[in-house]
Amino acid sequence: RPRALARPCPYPACPAPQAPGAARRPPARLSAEQDAVLGAVLSGKSVFFTGCAGTGKSYLLKRIVGSLPPQSTYATASTGVAACHVGGTTLHAFAGIGSGKAPLGQCIQLAERPGVRQHWLACQHLIIDEISMVDGKFFDKLEAVARAVRKRDEPFGGIQLIICGDFLQLPPVCKANEETKFCFQAKSWRKCIQINMELTEVRRQTDKTFISLLSAVRLGRCTEEVARLLMQTATNRAERDGILATRLCTHKDDVELTNERRLQQLSGEVHTFEALDSDPVLVKLIDAQCPVGSRVELKLGAQVMLAKNLDVSQGLVNGARGVVVGFESEQKGLPKVRFLCGVTQVIKVERWVFKGPSGVYLSRQQLPLKLAWAISIHKSQGMSLDCVEISLSRVFENGQAYVALSRARSLAGLRVLDFDPKVVRADPSVLQFYRQLRSHQLLTR
Repeated sequence: RPRALARPCPYPACPAPQAPGAARRPPARLSAEQDAVLGAVLSGKSVFFTGCAGTGKSYLLKRIVGSLPPQSTYATASTGVAACHVGGTTLHAFAGIGSGKAPLGQCIQLAERPGVRQHWLACQHLIIDEISMVDGKFFDKLEAVARAVRKRDEPFGGIQLIICGDFLQLPPVCKANEETKFCFQAKSWRKCIQINMELTEVRRQTDKTFISLLSAVRLGRCTEEVARLLMQTATNRAERDGILATRLCTHKDDVELTNERRLQQLSGEVHTFEALDSDPVLVKLIDAQCPVGSRVELKLGAQVMLAKNLDVSQGLVNGARGVVVGFESEQKGLPKVRFLCGVTQVIKVERWVFKGPSGVYLSRQQLPLKLAWAISIHKSQGMSLDCVEISLSRVFENGQAYVALSRARSLAGLRVLDFDPKVVRADPSVLQFYRQLRSHQLLTR
């Protein structure tokens, strides 16, 4: 029978409770590069900062969010999962103009509605993460809406922009017959961004061979050495201690089918955990932003992944892999998970809080676990994974192979199946954009 996890908090906007006497861990020190970006943001300039995968962009963004006044700062991202990482909402939910494909006058009317207009006026600092997946036409529409609603002629209506992402990763999602337009190709981009900055120090991987391989793949280069190293990984045993490699899939349907099928194949009782949401009517909206579902089904032997940082010092971080080794016998029947980092721990309910439409806070209480036989490349963006298996034969977008490969922490924890050098590709317009920034010395480190 599904288990109720905890009483819902009557105040959705309140911070997640902390254990009595629990000391707050001091934040890790920023690198010189990260500190320079934070300094530029705090000086009031509109900043775009970029960097390859694993350079600490998401971590820095969280520090930036914590350094700006909360009442006038809105953290957003192109996708719900990325928005959850920065404790915010999707850019579309913030904007309140739907898909943005309606004529400008209609978009302005939508943004003038009570609630939506209120946060457009309150916003002084707008953070946008995973900018590579935001459509350039949508960015132009937002910029015009901001000026109209705020009745100010400065770029973006005088809002400071803090924009983060890597245009060499996943591109905007568009229909087959539509041309991809990146944000840097938007008419308003150059007048909105005052400083471009780059993080270059890779923190996710430490193996120099793997770092240089990823650097080549990011730029769409597949040398003989890159191909040889990736083909060699096909024989890697990426499993350890009963924990199997997570398969990264290009299509979401493959993920759901794989996880459901593998769970069914396990013998034993299914343990079902139902989430407690602050507003059950808005379950679809919460689903879109929360990294865990409204229902988590587990069995003994289920391959799982942590969906939240629990204890960074012990390696219990977002993306950490484990296997369910038992369930508590008492009423809640919480799962006991053995992780690849060597820790075995009973996993308790966690709480996510994020902004919904019109600035309303929503929350979900659920186990911070999801099934991990498979995960989609889109959902993996921003994550570090311990052991990864990738089939690259169905890669269909520029940057997709790079995003998949760069989720792995090491070559030893990576297994690439059916590798084809043709899947390593980068968008020429993005390469040209970065070249121009460097040649005009507009990209500071």
